[in-house]
Amino acid sequence: MIKKIDIAGIELDNYTVRETIMQIEKQMSDHGFHTIEEVNMDMLMLMETDDAVRQALSTAEHTVIAEAGILDAVGAGTYQRKHEIEHHDFFYEMMKRIERNHKTVFLIGDTEEYTRKAEEELREKYPKCEIHGVEALETCQGAVDAVVNEINSNSPDVILSVLPSPAQEHFLVENRDKLSAGLWYGVGDRKHQKPEKRFAGGIRSLIRTRRLEKRLNSYGQEKNS
Repeated sequence: MIKKIDIAGIELDNYTVRETIMQIEKQMSDHGFHTIEEVNMDMLMLMETDDAVRQALSTAEHTVIAEAGILDAVGAGTYQRKHEIEHHDFFYEMMKRIERNHKTVFLIGDTEEYTRKAEEELREKYPKCEIHGVEALETCQGAVDAVVNEINSNSPDVILSVLPSPAQEHFLVENRDKLSAGLWYGVGDRKHQKPEKRFAGGIRSLIRTRRLEKRLNSYGQEKNS
C-alpha cells in the first residue's frame, strides 16, 4: 500500500489508522505542539487559491484522508483504507485514546449552534472525555485573540476544531505560535462526511471525485509544460 501520495504538490499520509495513531501517541509524550488535519476534497480544491489552506496542509505533521474519493482520484484506493475512511475509524480511535489517556479537550467551532451540537455528540459518544472549554467564533465578533486567550487559560492537551475550511486553516496558520496545547486536531465541518449510502449521495461523491481528477490532470500538465 502506498504510504504517501502527492496531491498537486502536497504530500498526504496514507497510513492505516493503527499506524497513524501509533505515530501520534509517540509524539504526544514530548510536550511539543503537534498538528493533525483531516483532508477532504473541498480542501484540496481550496488550496489552489487560498495560501493558508496550502500552508496548513503542507506543514501538518499528520494528514488524515477523510474522503475515499481522494484515493480514487489518484488510483491509490484499497479496500482497507476506503473502509477506514468511510467509517471514520481514525476519528473514533483517536477520540477513544484521548478519552482513555485522560487528555483534556478544548472544542472550537464556527456557529454557536453547530459547536454546541458537536459538544453534545462528543459527550454522548465519549462520556469520559474531559472537555475543558467550548468556543464558537461567531460569538467573539472577530476577537480571535480572545479565543486564543481562552484556550490558553484552560491549557488543554488537545484543541479539537470543527471549524469549516478555510476558516479552520486560517485560524491554525495565524495562531499556531500562540497556542498552548499538545495537539491540534482539525476535524473540520463533518456534516458532509457521513457515509454515502443513498444513490444521490453516491452520485455527488462521484462528481466530486471527477472534479479532483480533472484538477490533478490539469496540474500535471502545467507542471510538465
